[in-house]
Amino acid sequence: MKRHKKCKGLLWGFLCAVWGFVCLFPIWVLFSGTFSNDSDNLTQVVFPTSFSNGVKKITEAISTIEIGRATIDTMIYTIVTVIGILIISSLAAYEFAFFRFPLKKLLFGLVMVSMMLPQVLYIIPLYRLIFGMGLADTVLGVSLPLMVAPLAVFIMMQFIEDLPVSFIESAKIDGAGHFRIYGQIVFPLMRNGILTTTVLMFMRIWGQYLWPSLVTSAKIKPISVTIANILSPNYWVDSRVKIAAMLLAMLPPLLIYVVFQRYVIEGVTASGVKG
Repeated sequence: MKRHKKCKGLLWGFLCAVWGFVCLFPIWVLFSGTFSNDSDNLTQVVFPTSFSNGVKKITEAISTIEIGRATIDTMIYTIVTVIGILIISSLAAYEFAFFRFPLKKLLFGLVMVSMMLPQVLYIIPLYRLIFGMGLADTVLGVSLPLMVAPLAVFIMMQFIEDLPVSFIESAKIDGAGHFRIYGQIVFPLMRNGILTTTVLMFMRIWGQYLWPSLVTSAKIKPISVTIANILSPNYWVDSRVKIAAMLLAMLPPLLIYVVFQRYVIEGVTASGVKG
């Protein structure tokens, strides 16, 4: 029995190591390619060979490709979108969890079903709506449609359902209003759910390509569109500069996930067990 458990543990450890290698390998390839000499063959670089050349390529990526501006623009509309998602989704989860109203189950079912709809099905109506409102090529034009996130509502629901109903009832007896209960009691107690939703939605919005590419042109430069443009055969720039740009584009979501990964794992686990 002990040998069986030991073999099982070794097998799981091996599989985790293989999976970790598969996940980290693309990042290592970008890092090694950026910090290598110009004379090195990019297809054969395994380890960094020149940190000074890597710094030079990163500087060229910031100045030539305007990756710095794209990062700032993307950071702005991503933060605005995530804030909107947190407010809308937490309010929706609060209503679905603690209140009874007509067609509640039907509405919640529609919210869940909408997670399965591909974006291309409703991209044209959204496009016409945003242009009709005069929000094209603005932060709000990018952010507003992305604030509707059924997945965020689902995640919030898993955390908010654990809150005792007695808290809500006691607050009502004390004379607290609807939004006061939400703002002073429910929202602060959803800390783990908020952190989980923030990280997942940040990574999702940061990597959005289709919608930002349609609704932006000159004023807003999404980082996903910038990276796609430099990979075009009509756009010539040093290959290592392209790799440096991709490395820089990857850093913000990677850092966010590394810092808050514990909350993400806890949140996804809780959502999976309850769902």
